[in-house]
Amino acid sequence: MDPVTATTPMKTVGRRWRTVIVAILAVLACVSLLTSAVGVWAHRTLLNTDSWVAAVGPLAKDPRIIDAVATTLTNEVMQALDVQKVAADALPAKASFLAQPLSVAAQQFVQKAVTQLLSTKQFQDFWVQANRVAHATAVKILKGETIKGVSTSNGEVTLNLFPMISQALQVVGQKAPGILGGDKLPKLTASITPDQARAKLSAALGRPLPADFGVITVFKSDQLKLAQEGLKLFNALLVVLLILTVVLFAATIALAHKRRRAIIGLALGSVAALVLATAIARVVKGQIIGLVGNVQARDAAKATISQLVGRLDLITRGLVVIGLAVAIVAFVTGDSRAAHLLRQWAARLGRFLSGGAPADEVPKPVLWARQHVALLRWGGLVLAVLALLFLVSGWWGLLITLVVAGLFEAAVSYVAARPIEPMTPTTTGTA
Repeated sequence: MDPVTATTPMKTVGRRWRTVIVAILAVLACVSLLTSAVGVWAHRTLLNTDSWVAAVGPLAKDPRIIDAVATTLTNEVMQALDVQKVAADALPAKASFLAQPLSVAAQQFVQKAVTQLLSTKQFQDFWVQANRVAHATAVKILKGETIKGVSTSNGEVTLNLFPMISQALQVVGQKAPGILGGDKLPKLTASITPDQARAKLSAALGRPLPADFGVITVFKSDQLKLAQEGLKLFNALLVVLLILTVVLFAATIALAHKRRRAIIGLALGSVAALVLATAIARVVKGQIIGLVGNVQARDAAKATISQLVGRLDLITRGLVVIGLAVAIVAFVTGDSRAAHLLRQWAARLGRFLSGGAPADEVPKPVLWARQHVALLRWGGLVLAVLALLFLVSGWWGLLITLVVAGLFEAAVSYVAARPIEPMTPTTTGTA
């Protein structure tokens, strides 16, 4: 048997297996890129204090957040005041039925006063600073560091709400001094432990407060240890994932028979994975928000999640643009017939725009545009108006729309004004 004939099937089989391996590596590379993007976003947004504050800082002006925080503070204040019991004790027996309506009216009054407090710039500054301190504290605790003023006893982490409660009580006391004796209220700061703050406030109000009043438990028992171990694992996996992504992309290109085609496939595959993941994330976000039963809490959760996920959208959009750009450049610089025709068309267009192209070399779309200048101008105007009416929002959107419309009008005018040289004469020979 001819050795060449015998080895041909083996080469074919090897080539097929190589193609299969390249396809598998390409899929893994695209998935790894997507996972790396999410990991970088999570690490940058959720574990970096400056990025966290930049993301959630603007939420202090969001009415949904203000309503949710006002409701939480109002409930804490009403629990401290216990207005219904105070009213019941103060009213005669025949008027005891007024205790409940008085309690409701007092709660509405407190809610209004707290909402006004949260709408001030003072609260917005406090919100930013509180988020900065709380986030930095939480990250340090997750890293296993000990933080002064934050209790981690018995494996628990609690956040101190007394500074906000104190401000709310001060506002209520100023508006209605008789309701709680505003002159006696202590000023509670973050430097005071929750137990000390609770004891001072209880003494000032003349009534006991529950042991869990004024604090929110963030982690409990083994949850804290699990979160600390999870953070270490996440940091290690993110480094490995970033390295793996680079290796997978390099291996896919190196093993491919046609590397340019592999680059195009990787770029378009990454774009498809990112677009699909973005769509799935939006669906999941809607389902998570729908699980929140309280309307105010749901609105606040929607505002918070949207603000945080907005940064992930920015990363994915940037990667999509890069992926499309790489695919286009790789295709245009290729040796396929379509790429050759595209480069030829671009060269003709360039010569026309520079004023040196004869009529027979001007691209047909350009000739059509010169013949329908008025139609293009009216069409651009209509599209700009529709965009302003139905798609664009905010000053930036308005500015971008006007700039794009102006550039389109300038391009149409430029194409219409370019001169076209006479057709190149054809030379015929004589026998």
